[in-house]
Amino acid sequence: MHTNHFARKLSLAAPLCLFAVGCGGDPMMDESMMGEAAPGETLTETAAPAAPEDAALATSEQAIGLGGTYWWGTSNNGLTSTAIGTTAGRTCFLTGIQGNLKGTSWAGAGVYQYAGNWQIFVNHTNSKALGTGVQCLNTATNRTPEMAWYKGQAAKLLGAVTADRRCFLTQVEAAGGFTSNSDYARVWNDGSNWYLGGNLGASGGARALCVDVPTAQGGWLWIAGNPGTFTHNLDYNPGGVACLLSGIGGNFSTSDFNDGVSIDYNSGTRYWEMTVSNSKRGWSNCVK
Repeated sequence: MHTNHFARKLSLAAPLCLFAVGCGGDPMMDESMMGEAAPGETLTETAAPAAPEDAALATSEQAIGLGGTYWWGTSNNGLTSTAIGTTAGRTCFLTGIQGNLKGTSWAGAGVYQYAGNWQIFVNHTNSKALGTGVQCLNTATNRTPEMAWYKGQAAKLLGAVTADRRCFLTQVEAAGGFTSNSDYARVWNDGSNWYLGGNLGASGGARALCVDVPTAQGGWLWIAGNPGTFTHNLDYNPGGVACLLSGIGGNFSTSDFNDGVSIDYNSGTRYWEMTVSNSKRGWSNCVK
């Protein structure tokens, strides 16, 4: 059974670039791309169905009012998933993708809603390692329907910009896409509307939704050199902060649970951190 979580601290490599709110910034990552995790009720996890021998689920609770932190990964073929709690009053988003999205048919990972619960999942037919991280927030205020964008489509409208609306990824999918350093999918707003889109050289896409959380904490883009892996701080947690993926890009064709993009909370430093590997990139926004 594989139980290795994406490593928080690996051998360091100098980043190619960093864009951070307050430090120049990504022009499409303004402060309206951020929000707040509402203080929460205690998470009650549903019983997980029997998992394949090669699958692993890691969970943790941070003392910062969140609705659960999860990781799920396997090299077994087919759809593997498990319930991670109710959709009532909770909204879950991507915090990481690691491993191989390349294959002869569609592969994907992330989180979706089913029968009143959130389900974390991995789906592929390539017999390679693929894992995903998910963070849930204890809020469902004005949650929008999930939207999907695929290569060749115009950017998808997620909703109008409002004072409290924040949008993040929920799933990444590929059937040839996400195998080039230039491939990416992300959410952004132009001051009027939120969109989901990107640039892929072959078939693939992503899904996203929005929820209301009132406070913006900052936005970052980290890109790893190749070869190399590095970890860098995102936002400090003075209480109630969460950091989530608003975009992801790069070549996801390595069968390795330690190769990808991951956001994790370091309780020793009280910082949220992002780890990126081998030319991959991750956009993150933190909310409070």
